[in-house]
Amino acid sequence: MKLAEQLELILDNRIAQDNLTLPLLPAIAARANDVVRKPDASIKDLVATVELDPILAALVMRQANGSGARTLEQAVSKLGHQKIRSILAESSSHRVMESRDSKSADATRLIWEHVRAVAILAQNVAVLAGVEEPELCYVAGLLHDIGKPVVAIMLLEAEAQIAQRNPKLWIDADTWIGVIERTHRKIGVNLAKKWQFSEEVQKSVLEFSDYDAANRQSIANAVHFGNALAKQLGIYLGEVSTDDNDAQVMVGRSLLGIDDDGIARVAADIKSRCKLV
Repeated sequence: MKLAEQLELILDNRIAQDNLTLPLLPAIAARANDVVRKPDASIKDLVATVELDPILAALVMRQANGSGARTLEQAVSKLGHQKIRSILAESSSHRVMESRDSKSADATRLIWEHVRAVAILAQNVAVLAGVEEPELCYVAGLLHDIGKPVVAIMLLEAEAQIAQRNPKLWIDADTWIGVIERTHRKIGVNLAKKWQFSEEVQKSVLEFSDYDAANRQSIANAVHFGNALAKQLGIYLGEVSTDDNDAQVMVGRSLLGIDDDGIARVAADIKSRCKLV
């Protein structure tokens, strides 16, 4: 059985059994630890830390399901300081090891940066285009590729275990990236369903391949457009067909009614905002 298939089976089983442990990248874990140790951390501090990691943000939104929270800030407020501190402390205690391969390490960071970029761009697009509930576009943007960081974590953990026995056995970076590309979509769909996110958010993950022409101002369209913009800006792991992606941007502009000035506004400082230190 190929590595991608093995990972898919393992992750499917863990999701089904609600037994998916998702640690944080070292940079994010360090930030989480700093906030946990701050006795006077504000809601703003907590939200800023949670939104660094798409998986962490998804976990917080999941915990707040049923509370009426529609945004990350609302979810943090509903759960309260103590619960958020507990989530941050638990997650940051399990750190993902950095890959020994510099290309894989760079790819890991780019995965996180892309997911965050799409979330921010989708929300900004929604505000500009008048999409109903733009805050949900942020959550949907986080979830649109959540399978990628989940699979990346599994690969990094496997690499660390194998390296203890024989470092030469591990796969090369191109194969590593290919496994993520082939596996992530189904994992993301299964997570969105298992974690019982809203129907609108689930749809943005399930029906992500194209725009919804029948519902021009849909959440899925805002996320799809945000994804195309992120690719156009170079915040993406993998090969991108420039012509095809430019066409996706043009279609999205038409559907959502966004001009050049609008694109400049929604994309302002996006690279620096999403950069993992």
